[in-house]
Amino acid sequence: MIIASFIVTLIVQKVYFMPVVSFIILLILTFTLFNISFLRWSVVYTLGSFIASYIALFIMKILHKKRS
Repeated sequence: MIIASFIVTLIVQKVYFMPVVSFIILLILTFTLFNISFLRWSVVYTLGSFIASYIALFIMKILHKKRS
């Protein structure tokens, strides 16, 4: 999830896109395939996705500054 968030954020360049998508997907999986205890892991994975998105945008900003 974190690697996918990193890659998708580099492509889309929106920090909130992948964490929201991952939370929606994990929330659907929580209520269809798993039980309510998986909801805790959904939140943890979403926070990891959010952190990975910020790191990806931070790296892109640094690389863009070096080019200028």
